[in-house]
Amino acid sequence: MKRSVLLNWLPFENTATGAAKRAIELHSRLGGEFSLTAAVTSGFPTGTAPSVRKTVVAPGRNLAVRFSERLPGFWRKAGVSDIWVTDTLPVPAFGSRIRTVLTVHDLRFLVNRKYLSLPRYLLLKLNMKAGLGRADAVVTVSSWIADQIVENYGISRSKLHIVANSAASLPEVQPSADRKYILSVGHLERRKSLHTLILAFAAVAGKWDGDLVIAGRGGLESELRSLSGRLNLGSRVNFTGGVSDKELAGLYAGATCLVCPSVYEGFGMTVLEGLSAGIPVVASAIPPHREVAGDAATWFEPGNTDDLSRVLEQLLSGGVEDNSEMRAHRVKMFNWDDSAEELASIYRQL
Repeated sequence: MKRSVLLNWLPFENTATGAAKRAIELHSRLGGEFSLTAAVTSGFPTGTAPSVRKTVVAPGRNLAVRFSERLPGFWRKAGVSDIWVTDTLPVPAFGSRIRTVLTVHDLRFLVNRKYLSLPRYLLLKLNMKAGLGRADAVVTVSSWIADQIVENYGISRSKLHIVANSAASLPEVQPSADRKYILSVGHLERRKSLHTLILAFAAVAGKWDGDLVIAGRGGLESELRSLSGRLNLGSRVNFTGGVSDKELAGLYAGATCLVCPSVYEGFGMTVLEGLSAGIPVVASAIPPHREVAGDAATWFEPGNTDDLSRVLEQLLSGGVEDNSEMRAHRVKMFNWDDSAEELASIYRQL
């Protein structure tokens, strides 16, 4: 008989986040071996991950639902399961009958309070230690985050597992524009350090006739637009808002280069997407980016506008050596099939 796995997909009211894409990519590959059920809200997109049975357990995630999620009885409405899997906290005290798996994507709340909303910060701050201790297996996305978990919480390495991300599965399309542009992709939030990118672009804009395209949505858009205006960049900084997979694929295909300026990440998924698209990648030299790209990206000091503008000027003038073979090599090191098999192995051991 197949082991039954209940997935806590209540946070995924849309599938645009990296965590949602990861959960869907991995579990879409496990339906043959496990009986998979995802507990979702009524806002979850229909037709997503057809190999996973979806059951609506709440209309949305209001305060009452979020409080109830910590209670084992809340999950009974989704059916009986052998394994309960979550990307968020808290982890209910199910007891020994149900095994639990917690995925930790990053520990940004330990680095800077401003990287999260206050409710999210408090949720993680108050529940992370107990969740790590209660989980039967802890999964994370990079060696660096695994080391940070051990350093900050002292959990046993024996229950800590690294299951890496891969690049998003994007369609093959033609470039989306004729004009040259530098591309940046990601949620418009403080840790992405997009201010650094805009300032660096301003320093090279007079020597290069292309644009800067920032793809993504988020609360900092008005602030970033204001900065672009003060720098007299006018229409040369383009904010796309949210984009479809097809639109994103077109943006990657037509870009002169991808810039990933984040000062904090748990994994370098956007870096990997740029490598997969076959375009030059310029990235901040933070450990997760380094772990993904190795020598296949061009690096700059995180948050350093002068260093980024220097690297961009060198690349845009043709002064950076082509490393397409190395990019292809790094991409082959990360794929969803291998990661899904690693996750299946964890489930088998519980």
